[in-house]
Amino acid sequence: MTIRIVAGTSDQDAARALLGLLAQLPGAEPAPALPDSGSLLDLLARAAEAGLDELPEVVIVHETIGPMPALDLVRDIALRFPAVGVVLLTPDTGPAALAAAMNSGARGVVGLPLAYDELGARVEAAATWAGGVRRHLGPQRAAALPAVAGGTVVAVAGAKGGVGTTVTAVHVALAALASGRSTALVDLDLQGGDIASYLDVQFRRSVADLAGISDVSSRVLQDAMYVHESGLALLLAPADGERGEEVTDRAARLVLTALRQRYEVVVVDCGTQITGANAVAVEVADTAVLVTTPDVVAVRAAKRMVRLWDRLQIRKPQDTVAVVNRHTRTTEIQPTLVGRITGTRIAASVVPAAFRELQPVIDAGRLHDLDARSTVKAGIWSLAGEIGVVTGATLPAPRGKKSRRERKDAAASGTGKGDRGDRGQVTLETLGMTPIILVTLILVWQAVLAGYTFTLAGNAADEAARAAAVAADPQSAAEEAAASDLPGAWADSADVKTSTSDGTVSVTVTLKVPVLFPGAIDFPAKIHGHARIPRERPAG
Repeated sequence: MTIRIVAGTSDQDAARALLGLLAQLPGAEPAPALPDSGSLLDLLARAAEAGLDELPEVVIVHETIGPMPALDLVRDIALRFPAVGVVLLTPDTGPAALAAAMNSGARGVVGLPLAYDELGARVEAAATWAGGVRRHLGPQRAAALPAVAGGTVVAVAGAKGGVGTTVTAVHVALAALASGRSTALVDLDLQGGDIASYLDVQFRRSVADLAGISDVSSRVLQDAMYVHESGLALLLAPADGERGEEVTDRAARLVLTALRQRYEVVVVDCGTQITGANAVAVEVADTAVLVTTPDVVAVRAAKRMVRLWDRLQIRKPQDTVAVVNRHTRTTEIQPTLVGRITGTRIAASVVPAAFRELQPVIDAGRLHDLDARSTVKAGIWSLAGEIGVVTGATLPAPRGKKSRRERKDAAASGTGKGDRGDRGQVTLETLGMTPIILVTLILVWQAVLAGYTFTLAGNAADEAARAAAVAADPQSAAEEAAASDLPGAWADSADVKTSTSDGTVSVTVTLKVPVLFPGAIDFPAKIHGHARIPRERPAG
């Protein structure tokens, strides 16, 4: 039995000693040791995407690995990759340490310094367990095993204050909910979170109440969360900002893991400040969205943010999706430039500058009541579809034509000019799309002509074969029958060939496909129609 082994340790001397012992184990295939938790999780995620059989049987986690604590890493691997056996290396093998390791999902614990016999026994036991799990899954279930078990976590962070982070997070969550997916919205902007204000919620419990709980069960989550009238499950920031310090990175990891197992989509508002808690959210998220505005100060802040994430080994710039809020076509900083400056993947969806649409619902604390025709809502919901949290949700309808009363009110409030600008922009976009529409129509029409020619060739061959079967001169009869069955534009270029053998008559009719207008220009390619029928009387 071949045992594929991946080890993770930040100590190079420990890595050399470990790999030396693993190389001596019968059937073991150790891979080079990885220096940190992020590299180890990335390797496992890529292997899981390729299929269950690509995952290693055993993962060995050294207690010194970072930046994620070893037990947290063991728990994360056990939850996300249940068919992998995890072995923990630690100098403390007392009963409390063993219980903590097993509760985290480890299949074995090996004491330090390493001993060959103990290491071999634990690795073999973990590999045997992993093999049993994979046989239980079977080939059908293994092929469908997702790379990440449980729900999808989306972390939304802001380049700086005031760029629209919370509005984006709320409407990404509402879009996921509208598509029929159970959705939780978490406020990890621990000192200045405003989700409660935006959604007009007064609730005394918060994420800080979960900070001291080591086992975050479904019942515990239910007690700490508030179900909003929109259907969103909310886990709010503490009302007293100083309580945010209670939410450590370990507590945040436990909470997000529990939420992932209960909800299909978990959207986390990380705010604009880096703390241990929201750094964990960005690290474990399936998608990290960085919100910025198209101005120099915000773009510089976005660049600083992604560089900070990279230095702290939280997330690489290329794994971050940047979205531009308050976008206009006239600004000098366009989304492509933001992508080049920050090194992030820029979202194709942009959120237009239309604060007038937002102001009434924000002032009323009813962000979820934003008009379905709002361009801001359409932009954020389009982003939700782009990052994969929307499955079949209907996007907000575009603005319709206003009534006379609405146009009069708009003129009185000074918004008419903006509407005329919007109409001008739509006109320009329509003109720009006209060539594409024309080319598409031409290609569709040409495909129709090719299909029609194929039908004509088949029908003409059938008629020609029936005529040739009863005629003294099969060729002449076939040509006459085919010509009478074809329209003039196709009859002129028709080529009819007959052959007789074994008491049957075979007819092949070859037609040219016209280009756009029948009778004008033909394609060099030809379409053939074939028919064969028994001969009813001898020739002559």
